[in-house]
Amino acid sequence: MNILGLCTMGNSSACIAVNGEVLTAVEEERITRIKNDGSFPINSIQKCLDVSKISFEEINVIAIYWQPWRLSVRVQGVIKLFIENPSYLKYFINRIVSSFFGLKKNEYYSELKGSWIDLFFIRKILKSNFDTFQNFKGKIVFLDHHECHAASSSYISNFSKSICLTYDGGGETISTAIFLCDENYNLKKIKSFNWPNSLGHFYSAFTGFLGFRMLEGEYKMMGLAPYGVPKYKSIILDQILTKQVNGSYKLNTKILNYHMALHGKFTKNLIELFGNPRGNDEEFTQNHKDIASSVQSAFEEILLHILSWAKSEFSEYKNLCLAGGCALNVTANGKIISEGLFDKIFIPPGPHDAGCAIGAAFIAEKKFSEYENKFHMNDAYLGPSYSDDAISKSFKKLNLILPNKIDQHKLTTYSAEKIAEGNVIAWFQNSSEFGPRALGNRSFLADPRHDNIREIINQKIKKRELFRPFAPSCKVEVKDDFFHIDQNSPYMNMVAKVKENKKNIIPAVTHIDGTARLHTVSRESNELYWNLLNEFEKITGIGVLLNTSFNIQEPIVESPSDAIRCFLKSNVDFLIIGNYICDDDWREKNK
Repeated sequence: MNILGLCTMGNSSACIAVNGEVLTAVEEERITRIKNDGSFPINSIQKCLDVSKISFEEINVIAIYWQPWRLSVRVQGVIKLFIENPSYLKYFINRIVSSFFGLKKNEYYSELKGSWIDLFFIRKILKSNFDTFQNFKGKIVFLDHHECHAASSSYISNFSKSICLTYDGGGETISTAIFLCDENYNLKKIKSFNWPNSLGHFYSAFTGFLGFRMLEGEYKMMGLAPYGVPKYKSIILDQILTKQVNGSYKLNTKILNYHMALHGKFTKNLIELFGNPRGNDEEFTQNHKDIASSVQSAFEEILLHILSWAKSEFSEYKNLCLAGGCALNVTANGKIISEGLFDKIFIPPGPHDAGCAIGAAFIAEKKFSEYENKFHMNDAYLGPSYSDDAISKSFKKLNLILPNKIDQHKLTTYSAEKIAEGNVIAWFQNSSEFGPRALGNRSFLADPRHDNIREIINQKIKKRELFRPFAPSCKVEVKDDFFHIDQNSPYMNMVAKVKENKKNIIPAVTHIDGTARLHTVSRESNELYWNLLNEFEKITGIGVLLNTSFNIQEPIVESPSDAIRCFLKSNVDFLIIGNYICDDDWREKNK
């Protein structure tokens, strides 16, 4: 069965799965170059059709990851919030109007162009944008948001049985859910938490309080947290995010109001507890760092409270799957591992809303197909790839001189040598990654042995806050030599403690708290990138590279043209794009 999975409104995306195997998946932002683009995924649908060479006529089911008519719990929640705080209503009305007709960017939250109304007019939108949609004879189905999250993780985990926690801002009615998944891919929801009791909204509202852009800057607050001490943790757990019996929790919206925070407004009670909110351009004080540390620590405690209950109730389930936007909190994921509650944990490459396109396709496959359901997504390299011919055409289209080409078998040796000499390279190879992490095909790469490389990349290339850490990619064979973690991390969704005797060897990828956001690379999953790591190890004795996403305050580059333009406006030393090599001499010739 051929299934087109669609995600719109959050982080829009599309995927195509055939008989339970994901052939291709693309986020809309990669094509439009609009960060967190939540508009209807016209461009990513077209890209998936092109990559898979499947037409609408061949699609059996179009699966959507929302059931937009389920609004009763939200309506009840709004009434309750209005009774608690009458001034809340104007902020929520603004949010409702934005959600139905398209949310616009402001200084407090990121651009999300999606519209709830779009979900009621899927056929009309597809028909008006795709001439070939007239040949579509299949079904269009609408599926539960959190169930799609659960399937996107547990179905590809290779666990025979697992507990699956999905948690984010909120789905149709719930914001957190616990599922059991058995060997036959049956999902059973055992516990859920209704909106507005949202861990995602808790974390995001404090993101706004600290002056970061909500729905985008949460990872910045996570990076800031290790610089503080959690002195407000007990206040948060006593008054804002409280534990309840049987693994439950409750968010006090009288003090912390997410929809007010979206407009840069915070309650008097919150300001009395923590001081004035930080302005966007204000320097970080120790108090700001302490707030970040306290929020992260409280978040982790509630997370472990939920999971401890689930594990005690269903002790025969040894493994854990995570999904939802909150599963991008790599520090919390590392905390789960270090606590040893589960034998293994799995987080997919796209645990946020974009990954729901994959989950929706899987659920539709299980529901409508007679095929013996087995689900596969072997790696995250699900986007388009570009031949050297396509790359050369991109140079010509941009009116640029075609750079020199290197023999394929010399590519990794040459690149490893340049990195070991202290250069930063932009590395563009093969299929793009699905999800928010650069996993070695669209990356800036550098030598992790030199601590000053972090400042060079932050100031001259990435133009981002100096407190944010960089991640290591390492050969899976050397993982245990450098890091304290007893499982692989192929999607860079977990932190691990750096071994004490290795911190001074790879300082550029060791955060202030002694951890690293680890990316393990196997030869089977990405042979070319593994070979580069291997060549670097031959030169330096270290099978580890600093890996950060190939972008400068924009979505990760997708096409050769994106990569070339990004390189030209950066201070990166080399662009290795396919078998072509751009250096300073080439850049000078093209001024």
